[in-house]
Amino acid sequence: MATLPQLYRSTLRQFFKNSIHPRSARSPTIPALLRVLFESGRTIDAGSAAASRFQRDVENMVVFLRARRIHKELVDRYNPTHDMSQAERIEATAHRVGLQGPVEYDASNPRSLPEAGESVSEATKEQGSLQTMFAPQH
Repeated sequence: MATLPQLYRSTLRQFFKNSIHPRSARSPTIPALLRVLFESGRTIDAGSAAASRFQRDVENMVVFLRARRIHKELVDRYNPTHDMSQAERIEATAHRVGLQGPVEYDASNPRSLPEAGESVSEATKEQGSLQTMFAPQH
């Protein structure tokens, strides 16, 4: 059975491990609120049912924080597209199976359609050349 200071340290440790901010940018309110919570836990009689319930709740909180951190690490490792936008996720999925997504139409920079028998890559290859700008072949 863990003592109150051990529970406080393990809870604080899990909060700091779960933090996404560097140490200098962390808010001091979480440790202060935890300290207030544990100070209120000191007023509970040591052998009472309330003390064992408080200890069980704190242990559950530590387990939850640890599991949350581990879950986040596993999602980051095994699902690399979880923090991408929908468009980036679709593109990554298409590349994974060997496909390329369609080129979206840009009204500010319209492209000419490829001629019969000409692929899209051949049409876009000549798009920026001086010959197609000044002497187009129709």
